[in-house]
Amino acid sequence: PQARPPPPSAPPSPPAPPTPPPFSPPPSPPPFSPPPSGSPSYPPPPSPPAPLPSSPDPPLPPSPPAPPPFSPSPPAPPPLKPGGLTGDPHLHFAHGGEADFRGEDGAIYAMLHHAGLAVNALFEACAFLLEHGGLKVRGTFVTDVFFRLLTEATNKSVRVEFTPNMPPTPLVYGIDGGKALQLRPGSPPVTLEDVSLWMTKGERAETLHVRTGGWAIDAAARLIWQTATPGKKQVDLSFAPLRDPLAPNAATGKVVAPHGL
Repeated sequence: PQARPPPPSAPPSPPAPPTPPPFSPPPSPPPFSPPPSGSPSYPPPPSPPAPLPSSPDPPLPPSPPAPPPFSPSPPAPPPLKPGGLTGDPHLHFAHGGEADFRGEDGAIYAMLHHAGLAVNALFEACAFLLEHGGLKVRGTFVTDVFFRLLTEATNKSVRVEFTPNMPPTPLVYGIDGGKALQLRPGSPPVTLEDVSLWMTKGERAETLHVRTGGWAIDAAARLIWQTATPGKKQVDLSFAPLRDPLAPNAATGKVVAPHGL
């Protein structure tokens, strides 16, 4: 048998750490020696920096434009003109406007209502021929007018019926008790307080004139031009205020605006 090799030898021990040097205390600071008299102990402070150049102020914003001058009040409406109706019929309003109106055959319409005043008109259908071309038009006309008037002082009632196609006419009620009084052209006016009524006759028309304290109303009866019903008469109406129709009523202090066609 072969001989076993000898066991490996142990590793050498590490060297011992070096011995630290002996402790030596830090050197003492030098003793304080005061600075020599008369000499500054510190340097002088530096001078303050020069101020920066100031920039110019920004320009002020422009002033707002002046407001426009006060606008004057709107112009006053044009003065009142006599309103009314003519023909088949053409309506004429107080401030100049106009309109055409076709009434229902046999109907009664309120033409003008105001304090102490009512004017109503009966419309009838009646055909007529146009002057140029002979075209037949089926129009409507005012043929009868009815008034109711109240006197301002005592509030007495007066009624008037103007029916040119059914004479005798006009007939007035309330002047002579309950009797009907007929007005004739050329006769003196019939008056009751502020209400006056009379008739005039011209070449082509007979006109009933009605006057109150606030209104002048004319109703003119004339033949319908080229009518298909011979002898048929129409009534044209005119209304003119004699004072401000919107002024308060003297008796009641209330304002009653005129209304109706």
